[in-house]
Amino acid sequence: MEKKSRQSEESSALFTHQLVTLADLEKFKEQILSEMRRLLSGGSTQHSKQWLKSREVRKLLDVSPGKLHAMRVSRQLSFMRIGGVIYYDRADIEKMFEKFKTTSVK
Repeated sequence: MEKKSRQSEESSALFTHQLVTLADLEKFKEQILSEMRRLLSGGSTQHSKQWLKSREVRKLLDVSPGKLHAMRVSRQLSFMRIGGVIYYDRADIEKMFEKFKTTSVK
């Protein structure tokens, strides 16, 4: 078993006497592009995070630190404090958006 893994490592390692072909470059390009597409289609790493810090919430809502504090005090936005860091649940922020959303008149 160990011999097999060593052979696969040796076959995947690049050596100075090896040449890189156009097909190798095309394959590499496709791998990079598919990885970039996967990362971009999933949205930014912020959308996948459940818990956001104050600065992330301020940026998302485009509010000042004082306004965010007022939203906490008035219980418009729930939060959790661990040590000196305040965290907000993304689901709670989305609920707040839905609560304050108005219907459009057609």
